[in-house]
Amino acid sequence: MKIHLNYAAIFTLVFTSFFSVASQAQEAPPATKTSSIFGKDTVYYTVLNTTFISPQVAKSYGIVRGEDKFLVNVSVRRQLDTSNIAVRADITGNSSDLIYVNTLEFREIIEQDAIYYIAEFDISNDERQNFRLSVSVDDRPSYDIQFNKMLYLDK
Repeated sequence: MKIHLNYAAIFTLVFTSFFSVASQAQEAPPATKTSSIFGKDTVYYTVLNTTFISPQVAKSYGIVRGEDKFLVNVSVRRQLDTSNIAVRADITGNSSDLIYVNTLEFREIIEQDAIYYIAEFDISNDERQNFRLSVSVDDRPSYDIQFNKMLYLDK
């Protein structure tokens, strides 16, 4: 019994299988988590390129804007019986890639009924950054948060 190979059919099957796998790999990754709940406290955190901040706002808060400059923004809100209030916190943390670990220096900003903490850092290439935050509120044990985010230079 002689087997005839249909090379065109095999090539088509391999090519479409590869294309199917490649297209699935191109799907958007799940969104990065932006909050963590600890009892009545919710810690909100985000990372953004400083070019998304208007020049006027950046100047008023002493933020240096640039395509390679990023900002971590953290806030804590506490759910009370009928209201949700801003809570002061002590925040420490770091960001890291495969080679470097950068200590994040947070500073407090208070605006009306909002309190948030910002830390600035730079990157040199599009890269995934890992973040570790320790958020201390009142005399409670600290809330430890870890997340990662793919960051892109704003070119």
